[in-house]
Amino acid sequence: MAGLRSGRALVQLARTVIMAGFASFASFLPVGFLCVYSLPPREKWAERTLKVGLPSLGMSLLLALAINGFHSPGLAALNLVTLLLPGFGCFMGWWAAMAWRRGRTAALLFVPQLMLVALLIAAGVGVLIHRAIESTPLELQVPKVTSAEKRRLYSLFSGKNPLRLEGGKSVELSLTAPDINLLLAWGLPLADTARSAVVEIDQDRGQLRASVQIPGTSRFINVAAEGTFGFSKGQLQVRLAHLRVGRVELPTRLVSAFIPELARFVMEDARIKPMVAAVRSIELRDGSVTLSYSHGRPPKGFIASLFHDEGSERIDFSAVRAQILNLIASRSSISGTTDERFGKAVQTAFRYARERASADGAVAANRSALLALGIALGHPRVETLIGSFLDENTRDALTSGFSGTTLRGRDDWPKHFFVSAALTIVAAGNVSDATGLFKEEKDSGGGSGFSFADLLADRSGTTFAQVATRDESSARALQARLNRSFDVNDYFPPADGLPEGLQDLEFQHQMGGVGGEGYNRLIAEIERRVAACAAYRASGL
Repeated sequence: MAGLRSGRALVQLARTVIMAGFASFASFLPVGFLCVYSLPPREKWAERTLKVGLPSLGMSLLLALAINGFHSPGLAALNLVTLLLPGFGCFMGWWAAMAWRRGRTAALLFVPQLMLVALLIAAGVGVLIHRAIESTPLELQVPKVTSAEKRRLYSLFSGKNPLRLEGGKSVELSLTAPDINLLLAWGLPLADTARSAVVEIDQDRGQLRASVQIPGTSRFINVAAEGTFGFSKGQLQVRLAHLRVGRVELPTRLVSAFIPELARFVMEDARIKPMVAAVRSIELRDGSVTLSYSHGRPPKGFIASLFHDEGSERIDFSAVRAQILNLIASRSSISGTTDERFGKAVQTAFRYARERASADGAVAANRSALLALGIALGHPRVETLIGSFLDENTRDALTSGFSGTTLRGRDDWPKHFFVSAALTIVAAGNVSDATGLFKEEKDSGGGSGFSFADLLADRSGTTFAQVATRDESSARALQARLNRSFDVNDYFPPADGLPEGLQDLEFQHQMGGVGGEGYNRLIAEIERRVAACAAYRASGL
């Protein structure tokens, strides 16, 4: 499955479902065909129909039922969807065999008949797609997500991290419709195509309206749905009362028959299955969605797989581990002042990346270097983010070897710089920027305060990662530059004059909050300073 941030994920999911459906259809073509040939031929039409046609068709459908019943968890799982495509495959195979047995003329006539059927099906599908796609998105009342709302949402999840729950213990998380709409308004804009959605919950019934831009076009798929849903014992229960896609009103009973099979298909995905196993129940009650879950740990690379398509951007854990072991082995040469240690650690990682890079692997080598530096100089939780893969001795060696490293005299800026760089690799630049911004918004609510200087460190780290992995030419150019020397000004500009320590009221008053005039002015200044750095200027960023 493709990454969820990318609009290509929707296309990839549709393609996967279509291919799975075609495989289910095609695998039963021989069943229908061979069932006809398992019976002796008959010359007369009546005998051919009663003694060959009907028995062989019934036999093939019974075989489809038996085979699907064997692969399904009991007869209760057999429904219209599990039998529709296999049954259609049996019918088409049966039709072809019946025509073939009648002689050359009938066999030749079967081809145009089949083409006509295919044309009619394609025309019907084309009409439905045309009516389902619209030129404008739905007009939705999407809420504005303020810093205060972000902090409130964060507090709802406090203490309910599934990774930290003790074995056997479960927690409940209840979200109202306004909570869910704020989460959607916060997260959906991080996609690379326009997406928006709102929900309404009335006691035990929910409504969803959503718009998704089709990748590479200016057209949209608009969905309006209403019904009830729940999840218990690994089974999804959905009862649709209404479903509209674009200008197409879909029959709810037919669609409801497809949902369990589609849900089963999605939940069998290797990335999702471990997370589903931790969920005990999901239900609509009292105007909220209540989720009950226990301890759960996603598979290694889970977060990265949500944001990236399968293939070249997959995390190479062995390469990241090799980078970390090289950093630990090089501790004696990574010496000097705490600021100098930062530069030497970066040079060590990228020199090693240069040595490991194959003829076309500089980007991959740099990705591993950035993730290793994210764990060593950023924060140990970067390892948890991508999937724990180090032993305790290695973690202890990293902590003792690189703690106290500073950037421009600050021990927090290496964390900002390389956590942002690692997030750019794991997720994307805009996700990294949004995470850095939220950290400052959270701090403005009684913590250390909102810091534009910290945002400068975040943005510098994001840009550093983008230049290091943009393409092979840029990746190799950065390796060569770091192999020669390290000057902090080339990668992280001075933060002089950027306000820090702003509490919420002060931040709102002076800057107008996130998106205010003062805020936008300073963000533009941060972008100007980062773009002026020599390493980024040389890359043509």
